[in-house]
Amino acid sequence: MTRSPSPSPSLFGTASRTGRGLRAALAVAALAGACLALPAAPASAATPKIMIQSGAFRGYKLCASDEDQYLHLKPIMAADAFCTWRQWGSSSQFTLYNAAKDQVMAYTGGNEGLVVMEDPGTSPLGANGELWSWGGEEGWGASALQSFSDSGQNVDAKSPGDQDVPRTDPVRTRGWRHGYQRELTWSPIAL
Repeated sequence: MTRSPSPSPSLFGTASRTGRGLRAALAVAALAGACLALPAAPASAATPKIMIQSGAFRGYKLCASDEDQYLHLKPIMAADAFCTWRQWGSSSQFTLYNAAKDQVMAYTGGNEGLVVMEDPGTSPLGANGELWSWGGEEGWGASALQSFSDSGQNVDAKSPGDQDVPRTDPVRTRGWRHGYQRELTWSPIAL
């Protein structure tokens, strides 16, 4: 009776390490697959709250309305949960979520189009209608708040009739090249 030779210790060690590596790789792949299957998480305590202050009218901030789907400017000194936002995403592509309204800010299209609040995923413009970006910081220390769908459209704080007065009507967008620019800039302030 012939006996088969026993495996060499170095061959046995290699097979054992290969098995451990394979098991570890499978575990990582399973964890990654489980994470991908989870729904996107809404704003959490880890996402800082911000106030969005006008670059032209420093005493005013951007607020959702508790009465309708529009946005308005309100004095900074007024305490109001509808003026608190969470920015989900990087400065080049993000969603602005308002917990008091439980909705996101959205662009409706066109020059001087209304800015509205809507349920996430319901924009007629698709996902890009609910996305925003910050432009570069201007010399006065604020940045354009641009529609991601149309980066030429910026959230406008200027009254339609007077450049020196903050708007009292619902907030709209305006093209950067269409007149005054300071009114198209904002600063996110951590709360």
